[in-house]
Amino acid sequence: MKKSILCLLICAAASAHGEPADSAYRFSTVADVQRHLAAPPDNARPMVRWWWFGPAVVKPQLEREMLAMKQGGFGGFEIQPVYPMELDDPMRGIRNLPYLSPDFLDAVSFVNRKAHESNLRVDMTLASGWPYGGPHVPVTEAASRLRVAPVPVPAGADSVALPSIGSGEKLVATFAGAGDGKQFDATRLAMIEPALANGRAYLAPADSARVVVFYIASRTAQQVKRAALGAEGFVLDHLSRKAIDHHLQEVAEPLLKAFGAQPPYAVFSDSLEVYGTDWTDDFLAEFQRRRGYDLKPHLPVVYSGQGPDAGALRRDWALTQTELVNERYLTPVDDWAKRHGTRFRSQTYGEPAVSLSSNRLVALPEGRGRSSASFRSLAWPRRPGICMAAT
Repeated sequence: MKKSILCLLICAAASAHGEPADSAYRFSTVADVQRHLAAPPDNARPMVRWWWFGPAVVKPQLEREMLAMKQGGFGGFEIQPVYPMELDDPMRGIRNLPYLSPDFLDAVSFVNRKAHESNLRVDMTLASGWPYGGPHVPVTEAASRLRVAPVPVPAGADSVALPSIGSGEKLVATFAGAGDGKQFDATRLAMIEPALANGRAYLAPADSARVVVFYIASRTAQQVKRAALGAEGFVLDHLSRKAIDHHLQEVAEPLLKAFGAQPPYAVFSDSLEVYGTDWTDDFLAEFQRRRGYDLKPHLPVVYSGQGPDAGALRRDWALTQTELVNERYLTPVDDWAKRHGTRFRSQTYGEPAVSLSSNRLVALPEGRGRSSASFRSLAWPRRPGICMAAT
């Protein structure tokens, strides 16, 4: 056991210095290991997740906290602007800087310059809070899902009121069959194309009661969590390249300009947590292209999980989501980071349906907590750090 622990420590010391563990440090002694652990190089030190609450930040306090990090043995920090802790109060000197305002970007620029003077690593979150989103995200680019709306139809009825279809929503398909609004056999539903007029769907009358099930391309309506002042808004659709490109243009580009000729070591995305997302505007067309068949007739089985074919259908449905998030979110953001002289650091787990192999698409994949040990949300462990508030 002692030999195993010593081997791990030697490997850690060698990796910190960028050396292969089996070359320069092959004959390291316990004293060598202790020396490296007692005085690690800057690039092997833990980092701080630096939450800027508000952000109500002022330069003297920012500089004081950076010096405290350096003196405390930390190697750098990740800037994460989050929600205000206090209302503006001129008497107490509290002023929340709107996200991406000139004053906010000036604070980012100041911190970057001072950090380089102290040889501290700087990472920058490409958003405020998480997941990515904000006021620049219109409902047409917001996180998407398919909504299922069953409506009971009495015997003999020749029409039924359409479910409410709001902004950013679109009717995808309609099915009918035996059952009611609460219970029906999804494997026995038949796709129909009713005439639509005056807010109703017109059907051929039937002798018995039945159910009509509407499948509606919808939005999750999720809002950015922990958003800073001025960063509130919809979470964006991570399966949409248009939404990702728009976010990079409106948020990432201004942030990187604040760093000038010294880009951050990495740009960051927190855990995805886009709850309930499983759709995007061109999902049916992309599914047909990738899987070779039309998903629309199978929607009742996919969304109910009923029937012997449900497992295979849902596998194809989820695989299409994974391919889209890989190609339209992870790869473009990683490419964007490289073009700007930095790296994409990503907690690549959660929703939408990323996979274990999705981690290969980003420069610095990571995880957090015990949940990162499961296959569903596996990612590499991050370096230990703490949260500090800039006030």
